[in-house]
Amino acid sequence: MRSPIGRFFERFIFPRWGQALALLGSMIASTAVAFPIPLLVRQIIDGVIPRGRLDELAWVGGGLVSLVALRAFLSYATRYLTVVTQEALLFDVQTTLVEHVLTLPQAFLQDRQVGYLMGRIRSDPAVAKDFFFGSLSLASDALFLLVGAALLLYLDWRLALVALSVLPLLALASKRLNTRMGVLSRDIQEGDAQVSQELGEGLSAALTARILGLRTWILERVSSALTFLQRANVQTNTLGAMAGGVLTFITGVGPMLLVILGAFLVVRGQLTVGTVIAFMTLLTYLYGPTQSIITTRLSLQRAKVAAERVFELLDEPSEPDGGPPLTVSAGRTEVRKVSFTYPNGKVALRDISLWVEPGEWVALVGHTGSGKSTILSLMVRLFPVRDGTILIDSQDVGQVSLASLRREVLLVAQDVFLFSGTVLENIRLGDPGITEEEVEAVAEALGAGTFIRELPEGYRTVVGERGAKLSGGQRQMIALARAVLRRPKILLLDEATSALDAETEAKVFQALRVLLPKTTVILAAHRLSTVCAADRIVVLKEGEVVQQGCHEDLIAKSGEYQGIFAEQFVGSEAGERS
Repeated sequence: MRSPIGRFFERFIFPRWGQALALLGSMIASTAVAFPIPLLVRQIIDGVIPRGRLDELAWVGGGLVSLVALRAFLSYATRYLTVVTQEALLFDVQTTLVEHVLTLPQAFLQDRQVGYLMGRIRSDPAVAKDFFFGSLSLASDALFLLVGAALLLYLDWRLALVALSVLPLLALASKRLNTRMGVLSRDIQEGDAQVSQELGEGLSAALTARILGLRTWILERVSSALTFLQRANVQTNTLGAMAGGVLTFITGVGPMLLVILGAFLVVRGQLTVGTVIAFMTLLTYLYGPTQSIITTRLSLQRAKVAAERVFELLDEPSEPDGGPPLTVSAGRTEVRKVSFTYPNGKVALRDISLWVEPGEWVALVGHTGSGKSTILSLMVRLFPVRDGTILIDSQDVGQVSLASLRREVLLVAQDVFLFSGTVLENIRLGDPGITEEEVEAVAEALGAGTFIRELPEGYRTVVGERGAKLSGGQRQMIALARAVLRRPKILLLDEATSALDAETEAKVFQALRVLLPKTTVILAAHRLSTVCAADRIVVLKEGEVVQQGCHEDLIAKSGEYQGIFAEQFVGSEAGERS
Protein backbone atom coordinates (compact mmCIF):
# COMPACT_ATOMS: atom_id res chain seq x y z
CA MET A 1 0.00 0.00 0.00
CA ARG A 2 1.28 3.47 -0.83
CA SER A 3 2.53 5.60 2.03
CA PRO A 4 0.30 8.39 3.38
CA ILE A 5 2.77 10.89 1.95
CA GLY A 6 2.48 9.47 -1.55
CA ARG A 7 -1.30 9.33 -1.24
CA PHE A 8 -1.41 12.93 -0.02
CA PHE A 9 0.57 14.07 -3.03
CA GLU A 10 -1.55 12.04 -5.42
CA ARG A 11 -4.88 13.11 -3.91
CA PHE A 12 -4.31 16.79 -3.12
CA ILE A 13 -1.05 18.13 -4.60
CA PHE A 14 -0.63 16.56 -8.04
CA PRO A 15 -4.00 17.93 -9.27
CA ARG A 16 -2.45 21.37 -8.67
CA TRP A 17 0.54 20.72 -10.92
CA GLY A 18 -0.04 23.97 -12.84
CA GLN A 19 0.08 26.06 -9.68
CA ALA A 20 3.06 24.04 -8.48
CA LEU A 21 4.99 24.73 -11.70
CA ALA A 22 4.19 28.44 -11.48
CA LEU A 23 5.37 28.59 -7.88
CA LEU A 24 8.50 26.54 -8.59
CA GLY A 25 9.25 28.76 -11.57
CA SER A 26 8.96 31.84 -9.38
CA MET A 27 11.34 30.28 -6.83
CA ILE A 28 13.88 29.32 -9.48
CA ALA A 29 13.68 32.75 -11.09
CA SER A 30 14.30 34.36 -7.71
CA THR A 31 17.32 32.06 -7.29
CA ALA A 32 18.67 32.78 -10.76
CA VAL A 33 18.44 36.54 -10.22
CA ALA A 34 20.42 36.33 -6.98
CA PHE A 35 23.56 34.68 -8.34
CA PRO A 36 24.87 37.48 -10.61
CA ILE A 37 24.79 39.99 -7.72
CA PRO A 38 28.08 38.85 -6.03
CA LEU A 39 29.79 38.70 -9.44
CA LEU A 40 28.77 42.31 -10.16
CA VAL A 41 30.05 43.34 -6.74
CA ARG A 42 33.39 41.70 -7.54
CA GLN A 43 33.50 43.54 -10.87
CA ILE A 44 33.03 46.88 -9.11
CA ILE A 45 35.74 46.17 -6.55
CA ASP A 46 38.32 44.49 -8.77
CA GLY A 47 37.59 46.18 -12.11
CA VAL A 48 35.78 49.52 -11.79
CA ILE A 49 37.50 50.99 -8.73
CA PRO A 50 41.16 50.27 -9.69
CA ARG A 51 40.64 51.66 -13.22
CA GLY A 52 38.37 54.55 -12.17
CA ARG A 53 35.79 53.67 -14.83
CA LEU A 54 32.74 55.72 -13.76
CA ASP A 55 30.90 54.95 -17.00
CA GLU A 56 31.22 51.22 -16.28
CA LEU A 57 30.18 51.86 -12.67
CA ALA A 58 26.91 53.38 -13.94
CA TRP A 59 25.77 50.37 -15.90
CA VAL A 60 27.14 47.79 -13.45
CA GLY A 61 25.55 49.64 -10.52
CA GLY A 62 22.29 50.04 -12.47
CA GLY A 63 22.27 46.34 -13.22
CA LEU A 64 22.92 45.60 -9.55
CA VAL A 65 19.98 47.73 -8.40
CA SER A 66 17.74 46.25 -11.11
CA LEU A 67 18.57 42.71 -10.01
CA VAL A 68 17.79 43.54 -6.36
CA ALA A 69 14.46 45.11 -7.38
CA LEU A 70 13.61 42.14 -9.59
CA ARG A 71 14.46 39.72 -6.79
CA ALA A 72 12.19 41.66 -4.41
CA PHE A 73 9.31 41.42 -6.90
CA LEU A 74 9.89 37.70 -7.43
CA SER A 75 9.99 37.21 -3.66
CA TYR A 76 6.57 38.89 -3.43
CA ALA A 77 5.21 36.78 -6.29
CA THR A 78 6.49 33.62 -4.64
CA ARG A 79 4.89 34.52 -1.34
CA TYR A 80 1.59 35.44 -3.00
CA LEU A 81 1.43 32.21 -5.00
CA THR A 82 2.34 30.24 -1.88
CA VAL A 83 -0.45 31.73 0.23
CA VAL A 84 -3.11 31.40 -2.48
CA THR A 85 -2.19 27.81 -3.30
CA GLN A 86 -1.81 26.65 0.29
CA GLU A 87 -5.15 28.14 1.32
CA ALA A 88 -6.85 26.45 -1.65
CA LEU A 89 -5.17 23.20 -0.65
CA LEU A 90 -6.30 23.64 2.96
CA PHE A 91 -9.87 24.24 1.80
CA ASP A 92 -9.75 21.12 -0.35
CA VAL A 93 -8.43 18.85 2.41
CA GLN A 94 -10.82 20.16 5.06
CA THR A 95 -13.90 19.92 2.86
CA THR A 96 -12.86 16.41 1.81
CA LEU A 97 -12.59 15.41 5.47
CA VAL A 98 -15.94 16.98 6.37
CA GLU A 99 -17.63 15.30 3.43
CA HIS A 100 -16.15 11.94 4.42
CA VAL A 101 -16.94 12.22 8.13
CA LEU A 102 -20.58 12.91 7.25
CA THR A 103 -20.69 9.51 5.51
CA LEU A 104 -19.22 7.54 8.42
CA PRO A 105 -21.37 5.03 10.29
CA GLN A 106 -23.20 6.02 13.47
CA ALA A 107 -21.07 3.57 15.47
CA PHE A 108 -17.91 5.51 14.54
CA LEU A 109 -19.44 8.87 15.43
CA GLN A 110 -20.67 7.56 18.78
CA ASP A 111 -17.10 6.62 19.73
CA ARG A 112 -15.63 10.07 18.94
CA GLN A 113 -16.37 13.41 20.51
CA VAL A 114 -17.48 16.17 18.15
CA GLY A 115 -14.79 18.49 19.49
CA TYR A 116 -12.11 15.89 18.84
CA LEU A 117 -13.20 15.43 15.22
CA MET A 118 -13.36 19.21 14.81
CA GLY A 119 -9.78 19.45 16.05
CA ARG A 120 -8.66 16.77 13.59
CA ILE A 121 -10.43 18.46 10.67
CA ARG A 122 -9.05 21.91 11.49
CA SER A 123 -5.55 21.17 12.73
CA ASP A 124 -4.25 18.24 10.69
CA PRO A 125 -4.94 19.75 7.23
CA ALA A 126 -3.57 23.12 8.39
CA VAL A 127 -0.23 21.45 9.06
CA ALA A 128 -0.34 18.95 6.19
CA LYS A 129 -0.73 21.76 3.63
CA ASP A 130 2.88 22.75 4.37
CA PHE A 131 3.85 19.78 2.23
CA PHE A 132 3.06 21.79 -0.86
CA PHE A 133 5.38 24.71 -0.23
CA GLY A 134 7.86 22.59 1.72
CA SER A 135 8.37 20.14 -1.13
CA LEU A 136 8.82 22.91 -3.69
CA SER A 137 11.10 24.75 -1.29
CA LEU A 138 13.29 21.66 -0.97
CA ALA A 139 13.54 21.41 -4.76
CA SER A 140 14.36 25.10 -5.11
CA ASP A 141 16.89 25.03 -2.27
CA ALA A 142 18.58 21.94 -3.72
CA LEU A 143 18.95 23.71 -7.07
CA PHE A 144 20.17 26.84 -5.29
CA LEU A 145 22.73 24.74 -3.41
CA LEU A 146 24.05 23.03 -6.55
CA VAL A 147 24.42 26.26 -8.50
CA GLY A 148 25.96 28.01 -5.50
CA ALA A 149 28.51 25.22 -4.99
CA ALA A 150 29.42 25.37 -8.69
CA LEU A 151 29.97 29.14 -8.54
CA LEU A 152 32.11 28.78 -5.42
CA LEU A 153 34.27 26.22 -7.20
CA TYR A 154 34.47 28.59 -10.19
CA LEU A 155 35.66 31.49 -8.02
CA ASP A 156 38.24 29.51 -6.05
CA TRP A 157 38.33 25.75 -5.54
CA ARG A 158 40.39 25.99 -2.34
CA LEU A 159 37.91 28.24 -0.52
CA ALA A 160 35.06 26.15 -1.95
CA LEU A 161 36.39 22.92 -0.43
CA VAL A 162 36.62 24.58 2.99
CA ALA A 163 33.07 25.92 2.66
CA LEU A 164 31.68 22.54 1.55
CA SER A 165 33.43 20.61 4.31
CA VAL A 166 30.81 21.62 6.90
CA LEU A 167 27.88 20.18 4.89
CA PRO A 168 28.29 16.58 6.17
CA LEU A 169 28.05 17.88 9.74
CA LEU A 170 24.82 19.68 8.86
CA ALA A 171 23.39 16.53 7.27
CA LEU A 172 24.19 14.46 10.37
CA ALA A 173 22.58 17.01 12.68
CA SER A 174 19.52 17.14 10.45
CA LYS A 175 19.02 13.36 10.51
CA ARG A 176 19.04 13.15 14.30
CA LEU A 177 16.74 16.13 14.74
CA ASN A 178 14.19 14.76 12.23
CA THR A 179 13.72 11.52 14.16
CA ARG A 180 12.87 13.32 17.39
CA MET A 181 10.67 15.87 15.60
CA GLY A 182 8.43 13.12 14.20
CA VAL A 183 7.55 11.84 17.69
CA LEU A 184 6.85 15.33 19.06
CA SER A 185 4.76 16.27 16.02
CA ARG A 186 2.27 13.46 16.64
CA ASP A 187 1.97 14.59 20.27
CA ILE A 188 1.21 18.15 19.13
CA GLN A 189 -1.46 17.09 16.63
CA GLU A 190 -3.14 14.75 19.10
CA GLY A 191 -2.88 17.33 21.87
CA ASP A 192 -4.52 19.95 19.67
CA ALA A 193 -7.45 17.63 18.94
CA GLN A 194 -7.82 16.80 22.64
CA VAL A 195 -7.91 20.49 23.57
CA SER A 196 -10.64 21.09 20.98
CA GLN A 197 -12.60 18.18 22.43
CA GLU A 198 -12.37 19.34 26.05
CA LEU A 199 -13.07 22.99 25.19
CA GLY A 200 -16.05 22.11 23.04
CA GLU A 201 -17.53 19.79 25.66
CA GLY A 202 -16.81 22.17 28.53
CA LEU A 203 -18.38 25.20 26.85
CA SER A 204 -21.38 23.17 25.69
CA ALA A 205 -21.92 22.06 29.28
CA ALA A 206 -21.74 25.58 30.74
CA LEU A 207 -25.31 25.48 32.07
CA THR A 208 -24.87 22.00 33.56
CA ALA A 209 -21.58 23.12 35.10
CA ARG A 210 -23.27 26.05 36.85
CA ILE A 211 -26.16 23.94 38.11
CA LEU A 212 -24.00 21.10 39.42
CA GLY A 213 -20.99 23.20 40.45
CA LEU A 214 -18.66 21.53 37.95
CA ARG A 215 -16.61 24.56 36.97
CA THR A 216 -13.46 23.34 38.75
CA TRP A 217 -13.85 19.82 37.36
CA ILE A 218 -14.26 21.08 33.78
CA LEU A 219 -11.35 23.48 34.22
CA GLU A 220 -9.14 20.60 35.38
CA ARG A 221 -10.03 18.57 32.26
CA VAL A 222 -9.28 21.51 29.96
CA SER A 223 -6.09 22.33 31.88
CA SER A 224 -4.90 18.73 31.60
CA ALA A 225 -5.31 18.79 27.81
CA LEU A 226 -3.67 22.21 27.56
CA THR A 227 -0.77 21.04 29.71
CA PHE A 228 -0.15 18.07 27.42
CA LEU A 229 -0.20 20.35 24.37
CA GLN A 230 1.96 22.94 26.11
CA ARG A 231 4.56 20.33 27.01
CA ALA A 232 4.69 19.04 23.43
CA ASN A 233 4.98 22.59 22.05
CA VAL A 234 7.75 23.50 24.51
CA GLN A 235 9.71 20.35 23.62
CA THR A 236 9.24 21.00 19.91
CA ASN A 237 10.33 24.63 20.16
CA THR A 238 13.25 23.65 22.37
CA LEU A 239 14.31 21.15 19.74
CA GLY A 240 13.92 23.85 17.10
CA ALA A 241 16.04 26.24 19.16
CA MET A 242 18.66 23.53 19.61
CA ALA A 243 18.65 22.94 15.87
CA GLY A 244 19.05 26.66 15.28
CA GLY A 245 21.98 26.80 17.69
CA VAL A 246 23.73 23.84 16.07
CA LEU A 247 23.17 25.27 12.60
CA THR A 248 24.41 28.69 13.66
CA PHE A 249 27.58 27.21 15.15
CA ILE A 250 28.35 24.98 12.17
CA THR A 251 27.60 27.65 9.57
CA GLY A 252 29.47 30.22 11.64
CA VAL A 253 32.68 28.21 11.73
CA GLY A 254 32.87 27.96 7.93
CA PRO A 255 32.95 31.72 7.24
CA MET A 256 35.56 32.29 9.94
CA LEU A 257 37.84 29.73 8.35
CA LEU A 258 37.24 31.33 4.95
CA VAL A 259 38.13 34.80 6.27
CA ILE A 260 41.41 33.47 7.60
CA LEU A 261 42.23 31.48 4.47
CA GLY A 262 41.06 34.28 2.16
CA ALA A 263 43.19 36.87 3.98
CA PHE A 264 46.19 34.57 3.72
CA LEU A 265 45.71 34.14 -0.04
CA VAL A 266 45.16 37.90 -0.59
CA VAL A 267 48.33 38.75 1.35
CA ARG A 268 50.26 36.28 -0.79
CA GLY A 269 48.79 37.79 -3.96
CA GLN A 270 47.00 34.59 -4.92
CA LEU A 271 43.49 36.08 -4.60
CA THR A 272 41.86 39.48 -5.05
CA VAL A 273 39.82 41.29 -2.40
CA GLY A 274 36.83 41.42 -4.78
CA THR A 275 36.91 37.64 -5.15
CA VAL A 276 36.96 37.18 -1.37
CA ILE A 277 34.00 39.55 -0.94
CA ALA A 278 32.09 37.87 -3.77
CA PHE A 279 32.92 34.48 -2.26
CA MET A 280 31.66 35.53 1.18
CA THR A 281 28.45 36.84 -0.40
CA LEU A 282 27.94 33.62 -2.35
CA LEU A 283 28.59 31.67 0.81
CA THR A 284 25.24 32.85 2.12
CA TYR A 285 23.74 31.30 -1.02
CA LEU A 286 25.33 28.02 0.01
CA TYR A 287 24.61 27.96 3.74
CA GLY A 288 21.24 29.70 3.45
CA PRO A 289 19.67 26.96 1.29
CA THR A 290 21.37 24.32 3.43
CA GLN A 291 19.83 25.71 6.60
CA SER A 292 16.52 26.10 4.79
CA ILE A 293 16.62 22.45 3.71
CA ILE A 294 17.23 21.34 7.29
CA THR A 295 14.52 23.52 8.84
CA THR A 296 12.08 22.64 6.04
CA ARG A 297 12.71 18.95 6.65
CA LEU A 298 11.97 19.50 10.34
CA SER A 299 8.66 21.19 9.53
CA LEU A 300 7.89 18.47 6.98
CA GLN A 301 8.17 15.91 9.78
CA ARG A 302 5.15 17.51 11.41
CA ALA A 303 3.44 17.80 8.03
CA LYS A 304 4.13 14.10 7.45
CA VAL A 305 2.46 13.17 10.73
CA ALA A 306 -0.50 15.42 9.89
CA ALA A 307 -0.87 13.84 6.44
CA GLU A 308 -0.85 10.39 8.03
CA ARG A 309 -3.61 11.49 10.40
CA VAL A 310 -5.63 12.94 7.50
CA PHE A 311 -5.61 9.55 5.81
CA GLU A 312 -6.29 7.73 9.05
CA LEU A 313 -9.61 9.55 9.01
CA LEU A 314 -10.19 9.21 5.26
CA ASP A 315 -9.51 5.47 5.49
CA GLU A 316 -12.40 4.97 7.91
CA PRO A 317 -15.01 3.05 5.88
CA SER A 318 -18.17 4.98 4.97
CA GLU A 319 -21.66 3.70 5.49
CA PRO A 320 -22.39 0.92 3.00
CA ASP A 321 -24.34 2.49 0.17
CA GLY A 322 -25.48 1.60 -3.29
CA GLY A 323 -28.22 -0.48 -4.78
CA PRO A 324 -31.44 0.53 -6.46
CA PRO A 325 -33.58 3.37 -5.09
CA LEU A 326 -36.32 2.51 -2.63
CA THR A 327 -39.77 2.87 -4.17
CA VAL A 328 -42.55 3.19 -1.60
CA SER A 329 -46.02 2.80 -3.04
CA ALA A 330 -47.99 1.78 0.07
CA GLY A 331 -45.63 1.85 3.04
CA ARG A 332 -46.03 -1.68 4.42
CA THR A 333 -43.18 -2.41 6.80
CA GLU A 334 -42.04 -5.79 8.03
CA VAL A 335 -39.32 -6.74 10.50
CA ARG A 336 -38.34 -10.39 10.05
CA LYS A 337 -36.41 -12.25 12.71
CA VAL A 338 -34.04 -9.35 13.43
CA SER A 339 -31.41 -9.65 16.13
CA PHE A 340 -28.96 -6.90 16.91
CA THR A 341 -25.99 -6.38 19.21
CA TYR A 342 -24.30 -2.98 19.58
CA PRO A 343 -20.53 -2.69 19.00
CA ASN A 344 -20.00 -2.53 22.78
CA GLY A 345 -21.52 -6.00 23.14
CA LYS A 346 -24.95 -4.97 24.44
CA VAL A 347 -27.72 -7.18 23.02
CA ALA A 348 -30.63 -4.97 21.93
CA LEU A 349 -32.93 -7.23 19.87
CA ARG A 350 -33.51 -10.98 19.95
CA ASP A 351 -35.10 -12.58 16.88
CA ILE A 352 -37.80 -9.92 16.70
CA SER A 353 -40.59 -9.89 14.11
CA LEU A 354 -43.41 -7.39 13.56
CA TRP A 355 -45.29 -5.71 10.73
CA VAL A 356 -47.01 -2.41 10.05
CA GLU A 357 -49.73 -2.06 7.43
CA PRO A 358 -49.84 0.90 4.99
CA GLY A 359 -51.12 4.05 6.66
CA GLU A 360 -51.27 2.35 10.06
CA TRP A 361 -50.07 4.00 13.27
CA VAL A 362 -48.15 1.54 15.45
CA ALA A 363 -46.70 2.37 18.86
CA LEU A 364 -43.68 0.60 20.33
CA VAL A 365 -43.89 0.42 24.13
CA GLY A 366 -41.49 -0.90 26.72
CA HIS A 367 -39.13 -0.02 29.52
CA THR A 368 -35.82 1.72 28.81
CA GLY A 369 -33.52 -0.67 26.94
CA SER A 370 -36.33 -2.80 25.55
CA GLY A 371 -35.25 -2.12 21.95
CA LYS A 372 -37.74 0.52 20.75
CA SER A 373 -35.20 3.06 19.52
CA THR A 374 -32.99 0.32 18.09
CA ILE A 375 -35.76 -0.87 15.76
CA LEU A 376 -36.29 2.67 14.45
CA SER A 377 -32.54 3.19 14.00
CA LEU A 378 -32.23 -0.03 12.01
CA MET A 379 -35.12 1.00 9.74
CA VAL A 380 -33.11 4.00 8.49
CA ARG A 381 -29.82 2.05 8.64
CA LEU A 382 -28.08 4.08 11.30
CA PHE A 383 -26.67 0.64 12.07
CA PRO A 384 -26.47 -2.23 9.56
CA VAL A 385 -28.91 -5.12 9.89
CA ARG A 386 -26.69 -8.19 10.00
CA ASP A 387 -29.10 -10.79 11.38
CA GLY A 388 -32.59 -10.72 9.90
CA THR A 389 -34.34 -8.50 7.36
CA ILE A 390 -36.36 -5.29 7.35
CA LEU A 391 -38.66 -4.92 4.36
CA ILE A 392 -40.55 -1.90 3.06
CA ASP A 393 -43.06 -2.81 0.37
CA SER A 394 -41.13 -6.09 0.00
CA GLN A 395 -37.79 -4.27 -0.57
CA ASP A 396 -34.88 -5.05 1.75
CA VAL A 397 -33.75 -1.74 3.31
CA GLY A 398 -30.21 -3.12 3.45
CA GLN A 399 -30.05 -3.41 -0.32
CA VAL A 400 -31.38 -0.01 -1.43
CA SER A 401 -29.57 3.32 -1.67
CA LEU A 402 -29.29 5.29 1.57
CA ALA A 403 -30.41 8.55 -0.01
CA SER A 404 -33.67 7.04 -1.24
CA LEU A 405 -34.27 5.20 2.04
CA ARG A 406 -33.88 8.31 4.16
CA ARG A 407 -35.92 10.35 1.74
CA GLU A 408 -38.90 8.00 2.04
CA VAL A 409 -38.42 7.00 5.69
CA LEU A 410 -37.90 9.88 8.10
CA LEU A 411 -36.79 9.54 11.73
CA VAL A 412 -37.61 12.29 14.25
CA ALA A 413 -35.72 11.75 17.50
CA GLN A 414 -36.34 13.02 21.01
CA ASP A 415 -33.12 15.04 21.08
CA VAL A 416 -33.85 17.62 18.39
CA PHE A 417 -30.93 19.35 16.72
CA LEU A 418 -31.54 22.89 15.52
CA PHE A 419 -28.99 24.88 13.57
CA SER A 420 -28.03 28.35 14.76
CA GLY A 421 -30.23 30.12 12.21
CA THR A 422 -33.81 31.36 12.20
CA VAL A 423 -36.97 29.39 12.89
CA LEU A 424 -37.82 29.61 9.18
CA GLU A 425 -34.41 28.27 8.13
CA ASN A 426 -34.64 25.39 10.60
CA ILE A 427 -38.03 24.31 9.29
CA ARG A 428 -36.97 24.61 5.65
CA LEU A 429 -33.55 23.05 6.28
CA GLY A 430 -32.00 24.40 3.10
CA ASP A 431 -34.82 23.35 0.75
CA PRO A 432 -35.51 26.41 -1.46
CA GLY A 433 -38.57 24.70 -2.89
CA ILE A 434 -40.45 25.16 0.39
CA THR A 435 -42.16 28.55 0.47
CA GLU A 436 -42.64 30.67 3.56
CA GLU A 437 -46.41 30.27 3.16
CA GLU A 438 -46.07 26.47 3.27
CA VAL A 439 -43.95 26.71 6.41
CA GLU A 440 -46.49 28.91 8.15
CA ALA A 441 -49.41 26.70 7.08
CA VAL A 442 -47.83 23.54 8.51
CA ALA A 443 -46.71 25.31 11.70
CA GLU A 444 -50.23 26.64 12.24
CA ALA A 445 -51.77 23.22 11.65
CA LEU A 446 -49.45 21.63 14.24
CA GLY A 447 -50.14 24.40 16.75
CA ALA A 448 -46.60 25.81 16.58
CA GLY A 449 -47.66 29.08 14.93
CA THR A 450 -48.83 30.55 18.24
CA PHE A 451 -45.47 30.45 20.01
CA ILE A 452 -43.53 31.32 16.82
CA ARG A 453 -45.52 34.54 16.32
CA GLU A 454 -44.78 35.50 19.94
CA LEU A 455 -41.02 35.28 19.36
CA PRO A 456 -39.22 38.65 18.98
CA GLU A 457 -38.99 38.38 15.18
CA GLY A 458 -41.47 35.59 14.55
CA TYR A 459 -40.29 33.10 11.95
CA ARG A 460 -37.09 35.13 11.48
CA THR A 461 -36.03 34.81 15.11
CA VAL A 462 -32.55 33.32 15.54
CA VAL A 463 -32.87 30.22 17.72
CA GLY A 464 -29.28 30.20 19.05
CA GLU A 465 -26.80 27.32 19.14
CA ARG A 466 -28.70 24.00 19.05
CA GLY A 467 -31.91 25.99 19.58
CA ALA A 468 -30.85 27.22 23.03
CA LYS A 469 -33.36 30.11 22.96
CA LEU A 470 -36.31 27.72 22.66
CA SER A 471 -37.82 25.25 25.10
CA GLY A 472 -37.63 21.51 24.52
CA GLY A 473 -41.25 21.37 23.44
CA GLN A 474 -40.79 24.24 20.99
CA ARG A 475 -37.77 22.51 19.44
CA GLN A 476 -39.80 19.33 19.01
CA MET A 477 -42.62 21.25 17.32
CA ILE A 478 -40.15 22.71 14.83
CA ALA A 479 -38.71 19.24 14.16
CA LEU A 480 -42.21 17.87 13.49
CA ALA A 481 -43.00 20.78 11.16
CA ARG A 482 -39.91 20.18 9.05
CA ALA A 483 -40.70 16.44 8.99
CA VAL A 484 -44.20 17.10 7.64
CA LEU A 485 -42.87 19.37 4.90
CA ARG A 486 -40.75 16.49 3.62
CA ARG A 487 -43.87 14.37 3.12
CA PRO A 488 -42.30 11.02 4.07
CA LYS A 489 -44.04 7.77 3.18
CA ILE A 490 -43.02 6.34 6.55
CA LEU A 491 -42.57 8.54 9.64
CA LEU A 492 -40.65 7.26 12.67
CA LEU A 493 -41.19 9.17 15.94
CA ASP A 494 -38.72 8.27 18.68
CA GLU A 495 -40.08 10.03 21.79
CA ALA A 496 -40.54 12.96 19.40
CA THR A 497 -43.33 14.54 21.51
CA SER A 498 -41.94 13.74 24.97
CA ALA A 499 -41.46 17.44 25.83
CA LEU A 500 -45.08 18.36 24.97
CA ASP A 501 -47.92 18.28 27.45
CA ALA A 502 -50.64 15.68 26.85
CA GLU A 503 -53.15 18.17 25.44
CA THR A 504 -50.70 19.68 22.96
CA GLU A 505 -49.47 16.23 22.00
CA ALA A 506 -53.01 15.08 21.22
CA LYS A 507 -53.56 18.09 18.96
CA VAL A 508 -50.27 17.42 17.19
CA PHE A 509 -51.23 13.82 16.47
CA GLN A 510 -54.62 14.91 15.15
CA ALA A 511 -52.86 17.38 12.85
CA LEU A 512 -50.39 14.73 11.66
CA ARG A 513 -53.25 12.44 10.64
CA VAL A 514 -54.69 15.28 8.54
CA LEU A 515 -51.38 16.53 7.11
CA LEU A 516 -50.01 13.03 6.36
CA PRO A 517 -53.14 10.95 5.78
CA LYS A 518 -51.43 8.12 3.88
CA THR A 519 -48.17 8.05 5.82
CA THR A 520 -47.30 4.98 7.85
CA VAL A 521 -46.31 6.07 11.37
CA ILE A 522 -44.28 4.10 13.89
CA LEU A 523 -43.76 5.81 17.22
CA ALA A 524 -41.72 4.77 20.23
CA ALA A 525 -42.79 6.17 23.58
CA HIS A 526 -42.82 5.64 27.32
CA ARG A 527 -45.87 7.79 28.02
CA LEU A 528 -49.08 5.82 27.59
CA SER A 529 -51.06 8.91 26.64
CA THR A 530 -48.80 8.97 23.56
CA VAL A 531 -49.30 5.35 22.53
CA CYS A 532 -53.06 5.59 22.90
CA ALA A 533 -53.05 7.66 19.70
CA ALA A 534 -51.87 4.60 17.77
CA ASP A 535 -54.02 2.05 15.96
CA ARG A 536 -52.00 -0.82 17.39
CA ILE A 537 -49.50 -1.22 20.21
CA VAL A 538 -46.47 -3.52 20.17
CA VAL A 539 -45.03 -4.22 23.62
CA LEU A 540 -41.31 -4.98 23.90
CA LYS A 541 -39.35 -6.50 26.75
CA GLU A 542 -35.58 -7.10 26.68
CA GLY A 543 -35.49 -6.99 22.89
CA GLU A 544 -38.47 -9.27 22.25
CA VAL A 545 -42.11 -8.70 21.28
CA VAL A 546 -44.23 -9.92 24.21
CA GLN A 547 -47.65 -8.41 23.41
CA GLN A 548 -49.60 -6.76 20.58
CA GLY A 549 -53.01 -5.19 20.32
CA CYS A 550 -55.03 -2.06 21.03
CA HIS A 551 -54.96 -0.26 24.37
CA GLU A 552 -58.31 -1.64 25.56
CA ASP A 553 -57.36 -5.25 24.84
CA LEU A 554 -53.90 -5.00 26.35
CA ILE A 555 -54.97 -3.22 29.53
CA ALA A 556 -57.53 -5.95 30.16
CA LYS A 557 -54.87 -8.68 30.17
CA SER A 558 -52.20 -9.33 32.76
CA GLY A 559 -48.80 -8.80 31.28
CA GLU A 560 -46.06 -6.29 30.54
CA TYR A 561 -48.39 -3.57 29.23
CA GLN A 562 -50.65 -3.75 32.25
CA GLY A 563 -47.58 -3.50 34.49
CA ILE A 564 -46.31 -0.41 32.65
CA PHE A 565 -49.77 1.15 32.90
CA ALA A 566 -49.92 0.41 36.64
CA GLU A 567 -46.49 1.97 37.19
CA GLN A 568 -47.46 5.17 35.39
CA PHE A 569 -50.92 5.30 37.01
CA VAL A 570 -49.46 4.86 40.53
CA GLY A 571 -46.73 7.38 39.74
CA SER A 572 -49.20 9.98 38.51
CA GLU A 573 -51.46 9.48 41.54
CA ALA A 574 -48.50 9.85 43.90
CA GLY A 575 -47.54 13.04 42.09
CA GLU A 576 -51.02 14.44 42.47
CA ARG A 577 -51.12 13.65 46.22
CA SER A 578 -47.75 15.28 46.77
